[in-house]
Amino acid sequence: MIRVGLAGLGAAARMVLPIFEDIDGFELAAAADVRPDAREGFSKSYGRPAFVSIEAMCEAARVDAVWIETPNELHCEHALTAVAHGKHVICAKPLGVTLDECERMIEAARAAGVHLVQAHCRAIDPPVLAMRDLVRSGKLGQAIQIETSIHNDWLQRPRLAEELDENVGGGVLLRQLPHQVDIVRAIADSPVSEVYGVTGRWDPAFASDGNYVGLLKFANGASATIAFNGYGWFDTTELTWGVDGLGKRNKVARPASVRRTGTLSASEKYAAAPSQTSRAGRSFAPIFGQTIVSCERGSVRQSPAGLLVYDANGRHRLGIPPNLGRRAELLALRQAIETGERPFPDGEWGRETLRVCLALRESARTGKPVAL
Repeated sequence: MIRVGLAGLGAAARMVLPIFEDIDGFELAAAADVRPDAREGFSKSYGRPAFVSIEAMCEAARVDAVWIETPNELHCEHALTAVAHGKHVICAKPLGVTLDECERMIEAARAAGVHLVQAHCRAIDPPVLAMRDLVRSGKLGQAIQIETSIHNDWLQRPRLAEELDENVGGGVLLRQLPHQVDIVRAIADSPVSEVYGVTGRWDPAFASDGNYVGLLKFANGASATIAFNGYGWFDTTELTWGVDGLGKRNKVARPASVRRTGTLSASEKYAAAPSQTSRAGRSFAPIFGQTIVSCERGSVRQSPAGLLVYDANGRHRLGIPPNLGRRAELLALRQAIETGERPFPDGEWGRETLRVCLALRESARTGKPVAL
């Protein structure tokens, strides 16, 4: 039994808490949050202790691993605290706000002999893994071009000021771009060698980027284009059979008649934010935007029931494993503990994804490509 302590009981935690209800071999043992009402609500709902700090949780509760879902700027500090107490760490993306933070987390975990797992990583979505494996098989030849794009209402959702502040790890370049970078990195299966990016701020109500386009070159000669638009005028689920990144079939979102005009206080956000669940185990594969992979002898894209492959034999479908949702991070940790091998995705993976995100931001500011 692996006992897990959850650090952070905000909106992101609502996608993590339900997975402990039906997964064998793991126990939700405790939680930590600075807000008294959050701690009280957790203890009342789950019958487990809640602490004001990760340090207090690690010292007083029997936990083997700490799952970090705290604000981005606190990931490094909280991971180092958990590692100092000999706990494995599952840390939400981005791993850190700077590459130096990532290095400190990786080195600390290595020195302590514990595992560091990158959480909320689209590289382990079943369709992405299936596309990666298809490319690795060589049946379609080498991947030469990957296109991934998503339109949603990210900037129109309830947001705290810090969620949009790049200085503390906020904004779309550190909260949405990592998902897309994880997707193309996994499929290309090659280091990124060069990044060119363009960003935009086209909503006068927010002093934050709301869209970006990136061009990535890989060491093996493949390239990828990444596009994101979070202004809420169009939703990509209209192109993906109504299935979203959680594997849930939704009614296609339409533009809101009343636009948000700024950020919210913490109390306003938690009152406005919808209750979220992991929705793991649903019948649909998660589709985070639209991804098309072009190879030497064919192309492939996602569908709710699997992959659609286009080659010399026409169009045919390939099945994929069921959607594990956020359970995948726990299973990656368990496998690493049992085998002694590095988990996937690990701290190094998270660091390299952040490197690409920071390079795209630098390129957008300078107007020049960034070599990695």
